Amino acid sequence: MPTEMVLLCDVEPTAELVASAVERLAPGAALLDVDDGRVLQWVDEHGDVVLSLFAAQRIEVRMDADRAVAGGTGDYCWWADMTTPYGDATEGWAMAYAVAETVGGRAAPRV
Repeated sequence: MPTEMVLLCDVEPTAELVASAVERLAPGAALLDVDDGRVLQWVDEHGDVVLSLFAAQRIEVRMDADRAVAGGTGDYCWWADMTTPYGDATEGWAMAYAVAETVGGRAAPRV
């Protein structure tokens, strides 16, 4: 199964912000804009998808969001789903953590 995770942050994770994380962690990777910005995919130098980041949304109902993410959402106001493909998710998690650090947020598993 793919690994499902969540990006929680206080600023909207724009393509420009998260592209800097990709460049810092994996200079040979490409950032693809899929579906007119609603999905960003990081593809490694072999053409394999490492991480997909789906359009961020504001957390409107905190109780529902807290039930869906390990450790709750804290005080963060933005939520974005992320997935890694089937198999070893180590590289995808590294990218998720780099993106979270870049936007001052947190990457967490979905439950």
